[in-house]
Amino acid sequence: MFLILLLGYFIAQSFSHTITSLDAPLFADPRRAAELRCQYTKLPHDPPLHSVKWYRDNHEIFRYTPQEFETRVFNDTGIIIVNSSCSLQSCSILVRPERGASRYTCEVSSEGPRFAVHRQSTNMTLAVLPEYDPLITGLPTLVYPDEEAVVNCTSDHSLPPAEIHWFVDEKPQEDPLLSSGTYVSRADGDGLAASWRALHIVADDFATHRGYLSLKCRATVRTRPPIERSMAVRLYVARRPHISKFTANTASGCGQVIVQCNAVASVFWTLFLLSIRTKCL
Repeated sequence: MFLILLLGYFIAQSFSHTITSLDAPLFADPRRAAELRCQYTKLPHDPPLHSVKWYRDNHEIFRYTPQEFETRVFNDTGIIIVNSSCSLQSCSILVRPERGASRYTCEVSSEGPRFAVHRQSTNMTLAVLPEYDPLITGLPTLVYPDEEAVVNCTSDHSLPPAEIHWFVDEKPQEDPLLSSGTYVSRADGDGLAASWRALHIVADDFATHRGYLSLKCRATVRTRPPIERSMAVRLYVARRPHISKFTANTASGCGQVIVQCNAVASVFWTLFLLSIRTKCL
């Protein structure tokens, strides 16, 4: 039984065109059309090509029928096909992608009597990645341990807007008192928006003995898979002033002298008051 099934599989494979490659951008820019290209091959004993069909999710959007020398575009799905180029070896279409992620399928079928079909699918997401890494601004040259510093991280325009997270010495900063939420600008004509997030930091709140804090800003575009970009800087912290040994000894000596003087004065005034009390009696 197994041999019969295996033989049937190879027979079916030998009577169908085979897709050799399916190319589509992982992320499609809404400002320009995206090209989807399907390439296929015919073995010597395979029947002629019957049709090539493109699907967006489960809806047919395009059909190429070489025997009829025609192509058909199905616009009821809302997808816009700008152009196409098909032959007996490949079929490409230019589409205006819609928002979100879509699954595109190329289906190649051969002529009868079997009308064998081979199909492959790929995902394409409408997204524009930031052109540059995030930018950290407002970083002071030096801060004192008890001084607050406010720095800002801005991510370039993207679709969808980037989410920004702060890290201090590799630890995420999610406290609302330290890090505000991510703010998003108004979208431009292409639907792209910038985003930014501020960080309030006091060096005394972090245990560090190396003279600086490592700050990192990470911008994440929530595509599938997510795309991350980051920037890291150092916030240098001034050392606390130390009292020198000479000054400390001098201050200690002065303190002892003052204490002794106070003690002598106390004894003197005590004796003086006692003498006055004695005379009065």
